Amino acid sequence: MKPSGRYFEVVVFASDGKPAPYTPQNLIMVLDMDFMPAFEHRPMIIVSGYGLVRLPAPDGPFAVCMPLAVDGFGHVYLYADNEGRGYAADEVAGRRLNLSVEFATSRLAAVRRAETEYRKEGTVPSADYRDRVHRAAVLLDRMRNEEDDPVAEARLAMASLAESMHAGEMLVLEHARARIAARPARSDFLFGCNGFRYPRGEAQYAQRFAALFNYVTAPFYRRGTEPTEGLRDFSNAEAIAAWGAREGLRVKGHPLLWLHHAGTPDWLMGRSHDEVLATHLDYVRDAVARFRGRIDYWDIINEAHSWNNIHCWPYEQLVDITRRAAETVAEVNPDALRVVNCCFTWSEYVATGWGSDYKFDEPMRSTMQYCRDVLDAGVPFEAIGLQMYEPPRDMFEINRHIDMFCRLGKRVHITELGISSSPEPIVRRKQVYVPNEMLWHGRPWSEAEQADWIEAFYTLCYSKPEVDAVTWWDFADPCFLPHGGMLTEDLQPKESYGRLKALIDGWRGRDDG
Repeated sequence: MKPSGRYFEVVVFASDGKPAPYTPQNLIMVLDMDFMPAFEHRPMIIVSGYGLVRLPAPDGPFAVCMPLAVDGFGHVYLYADNEGRGYAADEVAGRRLNLSVEFATSRLAAVRRAETEYRKEGTVPSADYRDRVHRAAVLLDRMRNEEDDPVAEARLAMASLAESMHAGEMLVLEHARARIAARPARSDFLFGCNGFRYPRGEAQYAQRFAALFNYVTAPFYRRGTEPTEGLRDFSNAEAIAAWGAREGLRVKGHPLLWLHHAGTPDWLMGRSHDEVLATHLDYVRDAVARFRGRIDYWDIINEAHSWNNIHCWPYEQLVDITRRAAETVAEVNPDALRVVNCCFTWSEYVATGWGSDYKFDEPMRSTMQYCRDVLDAGVPFEAIGLQMYEPPRDMFEINRHIDMFCRLGKRVHITELGISSSPEPIVRRKQVYVPNEMLWHGRPWSEAEQADWIEAFYTLCYSKPEVDAVTWWDFADPCFLPHGGMLTEDLQPKESYGRLKALIDGWRGRDDG
């Protein structure tokens, strides 16, 4: 999808009916119908302080999204897609769209379409859900009588949106629970976490981990395992693999390849493409051979979809190294399950042109485009991996997003996941890190809020027959994501630990304490 050369304007109102000023934090994006940014673009502010912005119209059906606080719900990304039809350049060129209205009408239409689909599977929505949908529809009818009063129109649109936001979350969770209840327990579902802290030898960490999870991720970051060329140290992975064997945990290696400074040793920089490719494939071959039979799950490549490309290779070479890694793993271990791991799965980086710390001379591709290109190239692999750290979307949109990847025909693994349990900033390496300030339900992050989010997210994933694994990232604080552990720093369980354990035990029909 490319720019059509035509433009349209959007205006945004807050829940109080006043214009929502546009700021860089309110990233308005033009999307394709997979809800991925269509191309790099910068909104042009037409009237400062009024929320009036000019955007390029793509040459095919498109949608628009932006983050916005909705009183009575929370602060998340909202989506407008012309009630599922998409907008067309010819229809919107020269027009001004009231996004508050478009968000409200599109959300209610999306919820109703999902309800129709779910009823075919036997889900009967609750009375509470039906009441929410009814109130949302009544408010939209009232809104349509206020076209001459923009303030009243916006207030009614946003009030309707709050109802349909709640309704959408209720619907997907009710459907997920109905699916789970109607099907046998999934004894082979992988509930995992990285075990990077295990080699410290903390008995409480190991015990609480094995009581909750059946799947553990071991580190293979080449920057850490081979800081000096030819001297490879897999001792941490060895310790985790041995622990997994003792406890009956399946083990995954992560990542075999990562073209990022955190995964690339300094000595590899400045070498030719052929030299880099050869040594990376040698590393893949060595690691997989050493652990064959002990580690049969692998994130074969990490985040190779444009944004992260330390060698500044052409995009085609990123697809090619994905293929070469997949083929090499299978040559060494035909029983390996190969995961192509992806980050920033909503692909905001395409719209902003932001790509880690590197410069690019070609358009970026979204995560979805990369997955399709890898599939079109015939790359042999088993699962698409999706990372989801603090996704600033509601559960309806998260559910819709995962379903889009499920439709690609591969198994889906949630490979990295995290939500904060506190709004407090942390200091790490003299830098301040702040938990996501976009609040799912308008409440500050807390242990209870983290537990609520985890319960909802895991329920959605477990209900999907295409999803086989969910890996929480860091088990205990301090961790990559501020306050993102299920255990405190002194290894005491947070509310999320008990909530997830009860959920898993209930699904498996067991009570092992």
